[in-house]
Amino acid sequence: MRKFLIFVEQLVTLTCLMIYSGTPLDPLMTDGFTLKEGDRLIARLLFTFTYIVSLSLITLRWKKVTYVFSRDKFIWVLLGVCALSSFWSLDSDTTIRRVVGLAGTMLFGLYLASRYTLKEQLKLCAYMLGISAVMCFLFALLIPKYSIVGDVGTVAWRGIYPHKNLLGKRFVLSAAIFFFLAMTNRENRWVLWLGYIASGVLVLLSKSTTSLGNFIIITVAFLIYYRILHLKYKVMVPIVTLLATFGIAFYTWFLSQADTILGSVGKDTTLTGRSDLWPAVLDMIAKKPWLGYGYGAFWEKNGESSLVLQTVQWNTPNAHNGFLDLWLALGLVGVLVFIIGFVINLLRSIYLIRWNQTFANLWLLLYLTYIILSNLTETTLLEQNSLEWILYVSAILSSKLPTRANV
Repeated sequence: MRKFLIFVEQLVTLTCLMIYSGTPLDPLMTDGFTLKEGDRLIARLLFTFTYIVSLSLITLRWKKVTYVFSRDKFIWVLLGVCALSSFWSLDSDTTIRRVVGLAGTMLFGLYLASRYTLKEQLKLCAYMLGISAVMCFLFALLIPKYSIVGDVGTVAWRGIYPHKNLLGKRFVLSAAIFFFLAMTNRENRWVLWLGYIASGVLVLLSKSTTSLGNFIIITVAFLIYYRILHLKYKVMVPIVTLLATFGIAFYTWFLSQADTILGSVGKDTTLTGRSDLWPAVLDMIAKKPWLGYGYGAFWEKNGESSLVLQTVQWNTPNAHNGFLDLWLALGLVGVLVFIIGFVINLLRSIYLIRWNQTFANLWLLLYLTYIILSNLTETTLLEQNSLEWILYVSAILSSKLPTRANV
């Protein structure tokens, strides 16, 4: 009976992860992502289901959850700043509603950290993303009108997701998880490598240049972190300095040659409108730099965002940069709270790798790298109903638990 209950709990967890990641219900129930009011109601009901599940499962083991909750204060302070922003928000009702959604999302991350070890969490994510990958291929084969779209003269896949960039972003994360597990497990490694290869293929088929670059960087980063961070300080510091210098030089060269490089792959240096969007967003940040416009309020219709939309002449749902969106929502106060917590955990992850030379401690550093990369051209920071933010919460909390606390 106990084994059956554990299996049911894992199945429910897997279902919730799928809801946060993106389900095949999206294209099937919305006629190929043509959204209507009723469709949004269905999505809200699904996410409400995950909030109820999280709260119920947390209640069953409240003592351990209380302990895990106390391991990192900056995550919850950030949530508190979001709640307080309702007092100065452009639309307090929207802010309150979205803070509730964010709290429900973070509760699920808290549940993962308190219930499963870090490796168990990643295995559950691998199962879910493996199922998602199979569904993407099946959709392309059976109902291509929903999963394959034309994109600037080329054909791009979006699979079971609303947009090709979301497909690319999702399977960069998938590749990171499969690669990590393949490098740290001895059992079923061929399955894990197959998942990694399938993730890379889907990133290629998404035709998302940013996702392809992130896929390569994440793979290389894992290998570099493991090899370099175990070296003695006298060797490590010069190598890190050399790599940082090389990285800055390469980035400077890339910017100077952007017209030639991006033009050769059919792109332009506006990064699909982002270089026009970001200056307009910075102008709006300058108007309320300290506290922002309130969590989730700026991009509401008929709000301050209309000035940005008039400038860029395209209907953008966000700033396409997580750090700018965080600044818009919570001002410099929120940005500083996030950066302090992030840097502390970044330095701590390096310390853990050097102190305890196991692959498991690499995940936090690898995932923090992914968070930086994924928020340079998209927004996943402090986002409600976001798989990326759930894993951010669970990775930080899990890294601060002694092994016996996860058993």
